[in-house]
Amino acid sequence: MLALAAAVSAAERIVPRWPPAGQRLRVVIDTDAACEIDDRYAIAMALAAQDRFRIEGFVGAHFGDSGGPGGIAKSVDAIRAILEKAGMAGRFPVKRGASPFQYSALPVESEGVDFLIERALAKDEQTPLWIISLGACTDVAAAWLKRPEIAAKVAVFWHGRTQFWPEKCWNFNVYNDLKAVRILFASDLPLILFDTGTHLTCPMAESEQRLKPCGELGKYLHEFRLRSPGFQSPTKGFFDLGDIAALAEPGLAKWEVVSAPNVHWDMLYQPGKGRGQIVRVHAMDRDGTFDLFYRKMTAAFPPSRAESTR
Repeated sequence: MLALAAAVSAAERIVPRWPPAGQRLRVVIDTDAACEIDDRYAIAMALAAQDRFRIEGFVGAHFGDSGGPGGIAKSVDAIRAILEKAGMAGRFPVKRGASPFQYSALPVESEGVDFLIERALAKDEQTPLWIISLGACTDVAAAWLKRPEIAAKVAVFWHGRTQFWPEKCWNFNVYNDLKAVRILFASDLPLILFDTGTHLTCPMAESEQRLKPCGELGKYLHEFRLRSPGFQSPTKGFFDLGDIAALAEPGLAKWEVVSAPNVHWDMLYQPGKGRGQIVRVHAMDRDGTFDLFYRKMTAAFPPSRAESTR
């Protein structure tokens, strides 16, 4: 099924049009939110930027062996915890994603996969659905295998930060479902590959001063850093925050249009044949990203009078 679909359609893959500033985007965020701190910051940015994002729901993704069998449920719980801190509990659907692929041509099933398909093919919508995938791309790949026609209705923004482009496709999100990654690159899904973010670091003093005062959500995000010495490190990257910032304010990103490579079983890229073109984000403005984050958080979750006078 995969080989046939890819051979027929990948050469016709549409290069996503970078959405201009001022255009509101329909989005579903697929995230392994319980895995790392950066997903929580990314979700918060999206919630704070609803002038840009029309959020249609969230999908809780697995995070491989690190999360184990309960990883999907943990991600769902983490998303709901963030929504509660934001005062938005129950406002958006939160669906369970799928476990990793067992077979390359047989889609895995989940309510999250079906939700992506349903929102992509919604008959009353005239604009494409942006699927922001911040973890393993399992749910996106499964949705395409089940209903390949979604390719005409979506744009996929996947966090596939790798090493040594264009040779090595080495990344945590790749390790967790290599079969899904091979499907994604071989598909005709319009794809933006977010291939940067290590430099999106944040000193503790900065988040205490600029983020902690932003309501219960800001306090939660800052104090979450205290749960791990790694989260407090000045070299800790808030990788996934960059995905949301790039879509919220495209001027913060640098990108190029490249030929979609194949991804081999050894996780090496190989030049693609008939895979079409994709967009690769290769740099983000660090200061601009965090300034946007703090501005959006401050506007959406303004500090209390007591906090603002400290």
